[in-house]
Amino acid sequence: MSSVSLLLPADVLLRGPVGRTRTIGLLVPLSGLMGVAGPAILNCAILAAEEANDLAPIPLELVLIDAGRNAAEVAREVSQLVDARLVDGLVGTHTSNVRAAVEAVLGDRVPYIFTPSHEVTRRASGAIFLGNDPDEQIRQPLAWITRHRKVGRWALIGNDYVWPRRVHESASRILRGLHQRVVMDRLVPVGRVDVPELVDSARALGADAMLVSLVGRDLIEFQRGIVELDAAGLFVRLCTALDENCLVSAGGDTSGGLFAAMPSFILQADERHLRLLESYVSRFGETAPLPGSFAEGCYDGVNILAALLMSGLLPSTAPASAVGQLFAGSGTRNRMSVGPRELGTRRSVMLAQALDTELHVVGDQSAR
Repeated sequence: MSSVSLLLPADVLLRGPVGRTRTIGLLVPLSGLMGVAGPAILNCAILAAEEANDLAPIPLELVLIDAGRNAAEVAREVSQLVDARLVDGLVGTHTSNVRAAVEAVLGDRVPYIFTPSHEVTRRASGAIFLGNDPDEQIRQPLAWITRHRKVGRWALIGNDYVWPRRVHESASRILRGLHQRVVMDRLVPVGRVDVPELVDSARALGADAMLVSLVGRDLIEFQRGIVELDAAGLFVRLCTALDENCLVSAGGDTSGGLFAAMPSFILQADERHLRLLESYVSRFGETAPLPGSFAEGCYDGVNILAALLMSGLLPSTAPASAVGQLFAGSGTRNRMSVGPRELGTRRSVMLAQALDTELHVVGDQSAR
């Protein structure tokens, strides 16, 4: 029996506010492009909320908002909840087009913690970001690959929305500085990944490496297609949104040329990560969806928002400033189960290589 109530927006709108409870709006992709990651993200959010309830005098509840839908639809639902003062804050693990729509209706009315990689300047936004911007995410992984693999000509392939566009801009600049050439730059509409055409174009242009910023099911389709076309050995591929759930769904990769740049991987061995895995397996079992990087980011986000709501710093302090005060100083740790990262500003970036259906860390590419 969970200590956390998991509610739908309609339930909360009909019920109205409840005293002596903190309500978090949880924006999780249960459908759409990132739907494959949704179950693990939801599990990690529940785990974090349960851990917070073990420590907090005021219980948390979660309102589940499907962030895999059309961005305007998600934003409209968030606006209804915030207008009615039915949520105390939001945690979002979803695509950036949804984030932009939510921010547009939210303003600074409640804290909004966005956990994946993002494309905005933190100072220009009211949201609290745990992920990295494109420069932070790909600079060191690209440098590592160019040092350790004989590549020189890159194809950039991503979905056609705001975050992959910024990834491509950053990659073009970074690769020029590494004396590499970008010979192909392609943004494809969501759900319309023509893998044979993309592979043929990359081959015709002489590409020997790819930076892939496709997301979710489009990334899965692309990776499956590469393997089916027997083209996995033709290109070193660095993916910016590949976690273990995507890799398993794609059927794995044995070429040795597939890499992922993400904040965390299941097989990393730091103490805090191992504790999270142990708690996750104990709570949900060994057959539960893999708690990959997106899920772990949501776990951190719920922990931080719980700490923020219990801190007493709101509403007299802006959310971003309050987070800074909570985690000020390298040795300061909140009493919740927040781990050893510079939370509220950025998460580390690591580089891993796909070996069949596992991602093995090959370099700690800390974003500095």
